[in-house]
Amino acid sequence: MIAVRRSAPLLLLCAVTACSTPVPGEPVPAVGFQEPPTRATAVGQHSLPASVDPCTLLTPEDLVALGGTAGPPRPDQPMPGVCSYPLTSAPANAAAVGLYHPLEVVAARQPGGVAVEVEGRSAWLYCELVDGHQTCTATTALAPDRSLLTMLTVEGASAADTTDHLFGLTTAALHRLTSR
Repeated sequence: MIAVRRSAPLLLLCAVTACSTPVPGEPVPAVGFQEPPTRATAVGQHSLPASVDPCTLLTPEDLVALGGTAGPPRPDQPMPGVCSYPLTSAPANAAAVGLYHPLEVVAARQPGGVAVEVEGRSAWLYCELVDGHQTCTATTALAPDRSLLTMLTVEGASAADTTDHLFGLTTAALHRLTSR
């Protein structure tokens, strides 16, 4: 039951992002997120492993600035191929990471997002306030057919603070993924 309550904001975000009403304002790119590249979608030059355990893309050390983990990683939560990490900072705070749909598909589903760049790769940043939790996702292009999805939901946080922390998680996961 606790796993369901802790994952509720992430589950709700996943369920509503394809058909939610636009939230006024613009996501605020944090330090690190850059303006989008002027060329077509930028993807990295590194080859990616055929299969990846998303629960290996973040470590407890990556989550210390967010209060640390409140238990082991949860594979396939809030959706298949994504691993979530409950955080100790508040009961429903969580981070998540995994491989996901192509960047263009995500951008079409989240029209309220903004194009940014992470480590030279095209990315899509989307934030929404869900049940008092600032919930942000960063979808970073890895290849034409897949992306790296990072998510963070923090109770009472601003979009700027959440995206700042999300950038750190995104770059940590991206470095682990491309160093294999």
